[in-house]
Amino acid sequence: MKISYSLRAFGIYFVILGSLIWFTLDNAIERLNDGMRQSAESVLVDVAQILATFIEDEAIQNDRLSTIQLKRVFEQLGFRKFSAQIYQVTKTDVDSEVYVTDQNGIIIYDSTGENIGEDYSKWRDVRLTLDGKYGARTSYTSQLKTEPEDPKVMIIAAPITHQGNTIGVVSVLKPIDSLEGHLLTETKQLQNYAFVLLALALLLGYLLSLWFTHSLNKLATYANNVAEGRKVTPPIMRDVRLAELSNSISYMRSQLDGKEYVENYIHSLTHELKTPITSIRCAVELMSEDMPAEDRGHFLNNINTSNQRMSRLVDRMLSLAKLESTTELLNTEEFDLAATIKRLVQERSPTISERELKINLPQQTNFSCSGDRVLIGQAVANLLDNAIRFCHSGGQIDISIESLNGRTRVSIFNQGEAIPSFALAKLYDRFYSLPPSNNNQPVSKSTGLGLSFVKEIMKLHKGRIEIKNIPNGVLATLRW
Repeated sequence: MKISYSLRAFGIYFVILGSLIWFTLDNAIERLNDGMRQSAESVLVDVAQILATFIEDEAIQNDRLSTIQLKRVFEQLGFRKFSAQIYQVTKTDVDSEVYVTDQNGIIIYDSTGENIGEDYSKWRDVRLTLDGKYGARTSYTSQLKTEPEDPKVMIIAAPITHQGNTIGVVSVLKPIDSLEGHLLTETKQLQNYAFVLLALALLLGYLLSLWFTHSLNKLATYANNVAEGRKVTPPIMRDVRLAELSNSISYMRSQLDGKEYVENYIHSLTHELKTPITSIRCAVELMSEDMPAEDRGHFLNNINTSNQRMSRLVDRMLSLAKLESTTELLNTEEFDLAATIKRLVQERSPTISERELKINLPQQTNFSCSGDRVLIGQAVANLLDNAIRFCHSGGQIDISIESLNGRTRVSIFNQGEAIPSFALAKLYDRFYSLPPSNNNQPVSKSTGLGLSFVKEIMKLHKGRIEIKNIPNGVLATLRW
């Protein structure tokens, strides 16, 4: 199964972002842990110094190291009840411990009562303090429990002095578990923030991925439409690079279209001009021989007819080529469509009289619509010419106009033969034409470009042309 580019990009983004947030969070927790221990150590230094001063005061009174008052304080402290809400942690008892050693490092007082008489002179807190240095250590709560996850205590010591001599050491113990309770709460809070940040970042990344994929899809759709020869405007891209890519596709298509357009038109024009050129050549060859004046006049008429047909082909192809290269209307205005239709019918009155056709004009004497006056007139003229061409002699042509929901509709009906089903799909192809009805008088051959021309005009007006068979004839409709 192939993974889409956007999904792969999103996966890479997720891995990079997740790793970055994890690294930052892990580093922040480690820093928080160090900061909390440093803060706790600072407090323990203060407590140790206060207790040392308290014991020194008793030593001054008794002229020796004594812990009677300290013992009395801790005995009373055991009966003290309190509840302290420290952010998300509730504290209800004193978990700090104290022990006092003499000048030889022997414990003379222990708030737990378990280690009195033991020699602590080798422990870092006592040894360094007796040497006049800062004494501190972190140790396991029990020498039997030395695994990394076993509980530990932080111990800070302060010297007890009398008459300028160090006569003992007081050490304050603080379980690290009590500190980690606060750390755990803050860690969870940081994790929650990190997860929210990760979720928001992933949502943003997903939206960016959707936007990028949508932009690529727009470019792909545009490229496919261009490849199929459709007239589509380049998509509006917010990103500069994507906009440049869209413009490059449009420029490439225009260059290819120009070449293909010329090739197709030359091929089509060559094919269509072959018949009248052949007719003229044959007529000239025959006229070079002696022939009666009547036959010579007939061939001259054929030459003139073929020349007129070539002229119409070239003019119509130039008009169609110009129209197909136009992407938007340059001249739109409000004009009277009823007057335009009346003028077009009057221009064709000789042919209409000769064919004995009955024309029913629109009932409106004034009908305002919007569009390119010249192009709309040419579109209506083409449909009117087709209606006259394919209408039965003595038949009827009905022209109607109406406005519906801001759109204009022109309908032209002519009595005549139905359009063969195989030809309906080809009506708008260049150079495709049908012979007129057998009931018609002979008329000049059609160029086969009229309906292609009308279709392009309707495209420019954001409209359409529809031709269909109905009872007794054919109905052609323009909507824009």
